[in-house]
Amino acid sequence: MSVETEIVPSPTLETGRIHQGDCIEWMRQIEAGTIDLVFADPPFNIGYEYDEYHDHHEDEAYLTWSKHWMEEVHRVLKPGGTFWLAIGDEYAAELKVDAEHKIGFTTRSWVVWYYTFGVNCTRKFSRSHAHLLHFVKDENNFTFNAEDPQVRVPSARALVYADKRANPAGRLPDDTWVLRPQDLTDGFQPTDDTWYYARVAGTFKERQGFHGCQMPEQLLGRIVRVSSNPGDIVLDPFAGSGTTLAVAKKLGRRWIGCELSEEYVRAAMERLNSINENDSLDGPADPLASAPSTANGRRLDAESTTEFALNASSDNSREPAARRPAPATGSVAAIGSEKNAPSTKRDVRSVIREALVEAFYTSHDGYSIDGLLVQPQLQSAFHNACLEAGLIGGPTDWNRELLRLRKTGGFPKRGEIKKVHVSDGELEAYSFAAEIAWRLTSDKFGHSSLDEIFCDPQKATFFDRTAKRFAPRFEPSQYRWAALRLRKASRDLVDEAKRYHFMFTKRDFMRFQLWNRFNPSRYVGQPALYLLRGVAKEPLFIGRALDLGQRLEMHADCRAIADVVEHVALLTGDELPGEEYQDAFKEDLVRRYAPKWNVNLVGLGGTP
Repeated sequence: MSVETEIVPSPTLETGRIHQGDCIEWMRQIEAGTIDLVFADPPFNIGYEYDEYHDHHEDEAYLTWSKHWMEEVHRVLKPGGTFWLAIGDEYAAELKVDAEHKIGFTTRSWVVWYYTFGVNCTRKFSRSHAHLLHFVKDENNFTFNAEDPQVRVPSARALVYADKRANPAGRLPDDTWVLRPQDLTDGFQPTDDTWYYARVAGTFKERQGFHGCQMPEQLLGRIVRVSSNPGDIVLDPFAGSGTTLAVAKKLGRRWIGCELSEEYVRAAMERLNSINENDSLDGPADPLASAPSTANGRRLDAESTTEFALNASSDNSREPAARRPAPATGSVAAIGSEKNAPSTKRDVRSVIREALVEAFYTSHDGYSIDGLLVQPQLQSAFHNACLEAGLIGGPTDWNRELLRLRKTGGFPKRGEIKKVHVSDGELEAYSFAAEIAWRLTSDKFGHSSLDEIFCDPQKATFFDRTAKRFAPRFEPSQYRWAALRLRKASRDLVDEAKRYHFMFTKRDFMRFQLWNRFNPSRYVGQPALYLLRGVAKEPLFIGRALDLGQRLEMHADCRAIADVVEHVALLTGDELPGEEYQDAFKEDLVRRYAPKWNVNLVGLGGTP
């Protein structure tokens, strides 16, 4: 019986990298039908100053070039792949027609991205939007994660009236017209297909500084979440500041970028190397939080107000503003000048947080948040409590929010927490299985962290079943506790492995024995480190055992191991460092051999 592996088609072009040069030439090196999602924010042909690209071409030349690179996008996408195009007013209609009628895409949505801090204009209305065209290759087969709670939004019944009859999963956005959304709290909601996110202005913390056309991460987050799944491959042929790729990496997708500018590639890769999977997206998730309302803004003094009114007057009247009639209540000019009536809306974030905390404390049975996550029966009770409270989303989201609140210090403590103690002798029987299950589950679901695995019921179930294959007869909570114990020790092990590397390099596996001729009973009671190797001599697993004979007898009785192991190598007695260094020595060996079933704590920098 072999260990389950997932066959993933190769895109040929290396993932996890921005390829410098012409995007059409690079995309031609990608195998057809291997990309899940493409997001493209090409030059708009409006004369913007890039460092290596001339952004002003004749219409026919620009449209021909656009058709060529979109044809490559269509070719590299999987049959169920998705293409999102960000474009300005000048060519949105033409590119939509070409994509549909000349290339073969089907349009699913035409979204308007409304932003603040648009470029000021003097002889026309200031531009404050761009177009997001949503295309699919096959109108009957494409990814659209309509049930993702981070895409869905609460209905008015849930948001305003806290009505328990509301659909707990919320609803999808719909159509609307907007003016200035942060001032129209009743007229604009995140439910609309006009998406409001502030443009990343120069003063924003999110700003990278080396690229003038940077998109907000929260905007890309919605697109990546709805049109791809963890482990999918996301391609950005105009990588620029690297935002699409940064969001893809944070959300557990594989990624490929193309970028003409050598300097942009260097800076964007520095950005990408500084982030990790499961990092939070930059910028406010709530669009209305991205800009202050006029009513809450700063006030100019009377003199400045008069000067502004005189300069802004369209009829060139020289009469001081203070002598003019006051604008009618409710007019556009009056917005922000009158006191708003007290809001009847609830603080949604506070309501959700309070409901989540109450759901936890009604179901945790005295255990910590980790204690709840590792015990399926407690998780079930917690999720039922969340449903009773009318919270939108699902189990994965509620679990993640618990961890987020704890991480940010926003989770209130009540009473004593039960302590869980598991002896080394007990862990000996199944800790190795927990490590193997952690690694195989992480690999299957796009390099998921342990938190991601235990927050997501699907991933957690796969983890439990995998661990049971390697060490039967134990409970899911035992495997999960063992994995948490391993993670807790990781930082110290990483530091020790680095500190004592000079001592460890002198020790290594030297003699391999055939597995089917090996006699475990000769090593009963002996502590050891061992390496299991597969039929192609690939390293499978490095383990530390307090009783090597007993451990290897367990492996021999496990078909998931015995059927795929060809050789075993041992380090025993004087070949081992002192007992206090052996766990760190094991991690150093894992780094050297990179076995398929071990979690590489050293490679993870101590934060798996």
